[in-house]
Formats: sequence, C-alpha cells, structure tokens
Amino acid sequence: MRLLTDDETKTFFRLLSKVRAKSKRNRLRTQYFEAKKKLDKIGFSIPPHMHDFAAVIGWANKTVRVPARRIRPDGFTLPRESELLSDIEDIFEDNYLAAVERMAIEASLQYSVSFLFVTPGDASLGEPEVIVAARSALEATAEVDERTNRVLRALEIVNKRKMLLYLPGLTLRIESLESKWFVTAEYDGVPNHVPCTPYIWGRSLDRPFGSSRITRPVMDFTDMAVRTMLRQEGNAEFYSSPQRALMGADEAHFTDAKGNRISPLDALLGGIWALPDTFDEEEGKLVRPDLKQLAQATMQPHTDMLKTIAMMFSGESSIPVGYLGIIQDNPSSADAIRANEADLVSVVEAELPSIGVARLDLARNVLAVKHGEFTPGMASELKGLRAHFADAGTPTRSAQADAGLKFTQAFPWAADSEVALEYYGMNKTQITRLMAARKLQQNGQRLDALVAAAKAPATTEPA
Repeated sequence: MRLLTDDETKTFFRLLSKVRAKSKRNRLRTQYFEAKKKLDKIGFSIPPHMHDFAAVIGWANKTVRVPARRIRPDGFTLPRESELLSDIEDIFEDNYLAAVERMAIEASLQYSVSFLFVTPGDASLGEPEVIVAARSALEATAEVDERTNRVLRALEIVNKRKMLLYLPGLTLRIESLESKWFVTAEYDGVPNHVPCTPYIWGRSLDRPFGSSRITRPVMDFTDMAVRTMLRQEGNAEFYSSPQRALMGADEAHFTDAKGNRISPLDALLGGIWALPDTFDEEEGKLVRPDLKQLAQATMQPHTDMLKTIAMMFSGESSIPVGYLGIIQDNPSSADAIRANEADLVSVVEAELPSIGVARLDLARNVLAVKHGEFTPGMASELKGLRAHFADAGTPTRSAQADAGLKFTQAFPWAADSEVALEYYGMNKTQITRLMAARKLQQNGQRLDALVAAAKAPATTEPA
C-alpha cells in the first residue's frame, strides 16, 4: 500500500470529478427511465388529495429500449483466414459476453456513453481467460485522444471506497482509508495500452461522448402526459358519481324527526326522492323542490390531449406512436407499419458505424489481454476486420427470401457465397454452420469419387 504520486493524484481526481459533475443529470435520467420521477409542478386543476396519486408512464424507458433492441451484433468478418479472428469469435460467441455487450449498448442510449473494461481472468479461481465488465456513465469515465480516438486513461468506480484507475500498461486499485486515497494493488497490463472501450450514442463534434436518448423534450413530454393522466383521473372521480342539483329545497328536508342532520351521501343513496312542498315567505305560496340531473363533463378532451402529447413525443424520439399505447382508429397494414418505423430504423442505422468502431476496438482489447500484447504484426493481420449487424428493420421471411432469390438470379456466379446467404436473412452463426456442412458434404463426395476410381477396372491401351 502506498500514496498516489502527484501525476496519479491529478489524473484520479480529474476523472472522478468528471463522473460527479455528470452524476446529477444522469441520476435524473435514471429516474425517468425507471418511471420513478415525481412531478415538480402539479397544476391547480388537480385536487390536493390526488397529488400523491401514482400515475406512471414508461415512455422514457421505451425511447431507450426500443432502438437498443434494434441493434443486433452479428459477428465479425476478415477477408482472409486468421487465427486472431478465430480467437475473437470464440470469445464473442460466449453468451455472457453477449449479455454484457447488450447492457453496454442499452446504457449508452440511456446516458450517451458506457464503458467496457477488459481484464485477464484468474484460471486458479475458475474464471474465463478474458473478463469483460460493463459500466455506465454513473460508474466510469475515460479520457480519449481526439486525433486517434484511443483511450488514454480511464476510471472504474467499484463502490464509494474502491476504484480502479487504468493507465497505459498499468492498473491501480485505489481505496479510501481514513479519509485518504491509497494505492492498495497494482496490476501490470498490456504495454502502452488501456483496456477500455467507450460505447457512444449520438457522437458529434460538440459532444464527443454523445447525447442521451432521454432528452429534455422527452422529459417534458413525459411530465405533460402524467399531468394529463392525473387530470383525467380526477375527472373520473367526479364522472363516476352523478351530479344533481336540488332547487327550492329547505334545510328541514335534510333533518330527521329528531332534528339530526341527514348525511348528504345517505340522501343521495336514497331509493326514492320525495320532498314535501315548502312555504316561501317572500312569494307567499308553497314551492315544490325541483331535482335536476347535471350533465357530466366529458373525458374526451383529456384523451385528445394525451394523444397530442404522444404525437409530439413520437416526433421527438422517433418511436412510433403505436409503441406508446396510442391505438389508431384503423388497423395499420404491414406496409404502413414499416413506413411508421422508417424514422426509427434510420436513427438506428445512422449509429451502427459508431457502435461498429467500438466493437472493433473491443475486439482488439480482447486480443491484447488474451495474448498479453498487441503488436504491429497483429494490427496488420487484422486490417479489413469488419463488425456486422443484423437488419435494424423488421423484414418478413418472405421478403428476405424474395431478396435472396433476386440476388442469386442477378448474380448466379455468387449463389454459393456467404453474401447470398446474408441476403436470405441468415445470421453469421447460421452461415458458419451451413458452410461447414457444405464443406463436409463436398469432402464426402470427393472421398466417394476416389473410392469409385480405385475400384474401377484398369483399361489397357490398344497396341
């Protein structure tokens, strides 16, 4: 155990202050995502006794998870055969890593950025060879070179008193003891390498760490929708009990024979309303009470307002309005559904190159940790490495089959290639299995041909 050096102290507190500076806003996004945010402004039209009424809307959750589910990683390709590609596929095909990457993708949409840390596992403890851990912007941050896009330094917050500081070729475990920070362990890493990969959503020149899907308009529209539901709920309270007006009544009509006051609710629930005439001293005659039924206020304006807010939310978030629980009068056709999803699909497809770059960087980090180095030769061997994703839209099986058939008809010489199988909508795993089965079948055919040739009788040449 030792104290941090001056450079380590500056780096540590600079990164820690960056996490803390963004934590308030990120925690607000968490509250909206989990539908736990309480209204700051209720409005005078909502009765005071309904201020604590729970009206919950999960639109912020939808705006994150719907596009996140459209991002479906589909393996890697390299123009040549390579053992490094086999190493990448072996590690990325692990179900646990796929789940961790899925969480990182979702967190990047929620907070604008998430971080994946790659560390070697301890074989003596039964751990895998390479461990990949995901952290949100609430628990990690990094400094990235603007020119090379390489991570220079990174911080992972394990808990309030334990953190990991990643430096090139070195990882420090830093713990708080007696109000001071100490280095309690040091781990050698890959030389000149920081095993951290940021997954960024909405990257721009002004925001190198991206933008969250839970924007200010999304928050505001969610608050407006909750207030509308509260008003509708308050209206329903009055709507459920009929409103009546009794004209010309006297106080004596609401007292019993002993002079006790009758509860208005008991009077309202009475099976028969029959009141005697009363003498009006001003008019000098008997006046008969008149019971009138008041028309109920309709709930339609609240429903229309909620639909309007949903339309505005849909325009801001690119989430189809049908996903928000607003059902249109006429059922949509398959073509209309795809047209409604066009904006959502375009938003997701625009972000796939950025996520693809992150996946390539993660693959390099995985190889670096697995082999203990990342040499120029390894970098040269991985030139042309590409990360692939499944279609972000929702094509039908028949549409995929039609596209594949048209492709093979236009390019018959490519009918046996992997590209043709991609047009048929098959993922990388299915294509790999099919190509392996085809190779096995071809080998069997060659073997049969050799056996048949060996059994054939020898022919003699004429003299």
